[in-house]
Amino acid sequence: MRRAAALLLLALPLAGLAAGVAEYVRLPGGSFRTALKYEDRKGAPVRVAPFELMKTPVTNAQFLAFVQKHPEWRRDRVARSMADARYLGHWHTPSSLDATQAQQPATQVSWFAAEAYCEAQGARLPTWSEWEYAAAADETRRDARNDPAWRERILAWYSRPSDSALPRAGLQAPNAYGVQDL
Repeated sequence: MRRAAALLLLALPLAGLAAGVAEYVRLPGGSFRTALKYEDRKGAPVRVAPFELMKTPVTNAQFLAFVQKHPEWRRDRVARSMADARYLGHWHTPSSLDATQAQQPATQVSWFAAEAYCEAQGARLPTWSEWEYAAAADETRRDARNDPAWRERILAWYSRPSDSALPRAGLQAPNAYGVQDL
């Protein structure tokens, strides 16, 4: 079983420590009803096998360490077929961060760069079903999606302007599985 790393992607709400080793938590897997109706045509539950997910999102410092080892992923060197013009555009330079960015979750990363990062860590990106399964949990319940307060908290987060600075990774309380900041 390969571990799944949570990266915040440019247009996808996916799912770290400093530039060190990431901590993973094991999710038991199970069945749930996906929010995606096209995958749930007959109303059957989606089955998710047990998997591991990073406890916190990949930070800019972790992604910078990857870029330094794999300079083809620097924003000034990456192939445009692998990343758009916004790729890592918020970094101070193509190979450095400003002091406030190091512990923030990595954002403005293409799917291709996220996949390359995961492969370099011996991990993989979570599937949509794995991410949805993990993200449905709150601090005490494995599936809090029917709770209006839980939904309101998610919607409030998404209503923030996309250019506002993200807080340091790992500030939210862990969910029922031990994952933070989904």
